[in-house]
Amino acid sequence: MGKENLDKIMKTSRMKIAVSKFEEEEHTMPKRNLLKMVATFTLTIGMTVGLVYAGNTVYEKIWKEPKAYKINQEITEEEKAECISETEAEEIAKAYLKKIGYTDENIGQIELYKDNLSQENIWAMGSELGTIRIDANTGKLRSVSMPVREGSIPYNYGISREEARSVAYELLEKYKPIGDTGEYELVSLKRNAGKDEDAYIWYAEFHKKYGDLYNASESIKIGWIPTSNILYSLDIKQNPYENNEEKISQEETIQIAKEKDEQIETVREIQEVKAEIKIKQMNEEVYLRENLKENYGNIMLNMEKVEGDLYRYKDDAVMYKTEERVRRVWCVVITYNPEKSGYLPAFTYYVDSTTGEIIGGGAGDVLASEEAEKNDVNNVIEK
Repeated sequence: MGKENLDKIMKTSRMKIAVSKFEEEEHTMPKRNLLKMVATFTLTIGMTVGLVYAGNTVYEKIWKEPKAYKINQEITEEEKAECISETEAEEIAKAYLKKIGYTDENIGQIELYKDNLSQENIWAMGSELGTIRIDANTGKLRSVSMPVREGSIPYNYGISREEARSVAYELLEKYKPIGDTGEYELVSLKRNAGKDEDAYIWYAEFHKKYGDLYNASESIKIGWIPTSNILYSLDIKQNPYENNEEKISQEETIQIAKEKDEQIETVREIQEVKAEIKIKQMNEEVYLRENLKENYGNIMLNMEKVEGDLYRYKDDAVMYKTEERVRRVWCVVITYNPEKSGYLPAFTYYVDSTTGEIIGGGAGDVLASEEAEKNDVNNVIEK
């Protein structure tokens, strides 16, 4: 009998025994003790099978401890076996080029490589247009880079920001991944000059929209040359939102974050706490802050000086990563007393709105940073 089946039988047996005992003692037990036993039974079973309870509903825990890895640019044979083939990658690239109007484009050099920091496997393909990058494990389009050619920038390139906004949405529909029918919101519109009429490259960033919430992990960034509308750059993220339920209240989530912060913090004092519902991707930040202690935030921890102002990652540098799950969370911002905050004036915890687990976070006030980006003087989206 396999271990998996044995585990299932053991869990079922434990549950049957507990239920049997509950039924046997139900008629003789005082009401207060009866309620206490029900609560204990529920908690025990939940811990046994990795579940959490929100209200009267059971949810599976999602948080897993981040995996440590060392920076390595070599792809093992096992990793290659999990990647899509060169032929499949080429077909995906050709299909996308056809979608955006390049039916006769030939794919040139094809290379499978590992991204230095993320350690993701990428198929990179060169064509006369530029470079196309595809996630080698999922087959999803990652980016398209097209160099600006001589003569491709017209002399009458100046356009107004109103025109830029309109063109950005047209280009969004053109460059969406194949089969993507989602609704996107323009969150940033910038240009490479201080005045609209002087700009010869415009940049638009879109996030996929879910009601009043936006998923930055499903985003499309487009850079283009005005008037000719030649594509300059294209970056795409396709980490889907799981659309999980909102079951944890704001009050509960604040208490969860405060308790975690009190476990981690030994110096900083909480001055203010606020919380908002957002869509965020799971990350390792809280885990690192809790486990690295005083080294958290030390950007030089994994770096070494080469010469002058040049640095590189150490050969034994250790990085961490979590699953790329995107969930509805409460962003709980804890602001510290400035007299004792030091380099960290605030910290944001991502509390899963369904399970109540802390699944990530970020240094500083993430909510304030998003508002600052929206109001950036260079972001002319609403100006």
